[in-house]
Amino acid sequence: MTDWKLQREVLGIIVLPLSTMVTCKETRAVIIALHKKVFTGKDIAAYKITTKSTIYRIIKNFTESGSIVVMKASGRPRKSSKCQDRLLKLIQLRDRGTTSTELAQEWQQAGVSASARTMRQSLLEDGLVSRRAAKKPLIFRKNIRDRLIFCQKNRDWTAEDWGKVIFSESPFRLFGASGKKLVRRRQGERYHQPCVMPTVKHPETIHVWGCFSAKGVGSLTILPKNTAMNKEWYQHILREHLLPTIQEQFGAVQCLFQHLAIRQKR
Repeated sequence: MTDWKLQREVLGIIVLPLSTMVTCKETRAVIIALHKKVFTGKDIAAYKITTKSTIYRIIKNFTESGSIVVMKASGRPRKSSKCQDRLLKLIQLRDRGTTSTELAQEWQQAGVSASARTMRQSLLEDGLVSRRAAKKPLIFRKNIRDRLIFCQKNRDWTAEDWGKVIFSESPFRLFGASGKKLVRRRQGERYHQPCVMPTVKHPETIHVWGCFSAKGVGSLTILPKNTAMNKEWYQHILREHLLPTIQEQFGAVQCLFQHLAIRQKR
């Protein structure tokens, strides 16, 4: 029988060559079985099951623990305590946009000498992952309250009811804010207030006003450059552009003019 097909049977134990050993657990079981048959480490190494140093280490571990199961190592000691980990989490939740370098510096002031990588790993354990902040229009509390009241009041409106509403849009900047911002957030916090990058309507360059309804879009008005939208200009737009659009789309039918939180019936 050739060497590569060789199977050695020793005291009822079949020992396969090194190239045919399947798992570490099987390897340890064979070595310990031979050890129990009073084979020395040198004798077992002659069967080329694995390296001599590994054989001696497996025998030593078995002698100390009485098991062939490898105990999970404790790993490297943590750089921070649970209290310090909670402090890091509070610092991050206080300002989601704080960078890793800034967090590491604040952590060091708390007595933790750890790298930014260690700090990021600690935050990952709490589910705080670095993500690009979602952009969301800035809405003040009054606007939020007024919009919520309007939605609750008209929650039972039908498509026919909404078809009688004409909406307008305030002046806005044609090109929004650029760039990105990284924040740390947990799953489901994408649109939480501390995790978004507010965008605002910036009154510069070109100012545009328009309106629309379920029946279509109305006229589009472009104000002259560097012209502010004051009450005179707004009254002029409503008189010269909104009223003709309402007449064209609704005729004599009553409709509702919706502009932000201000509602006016025609």
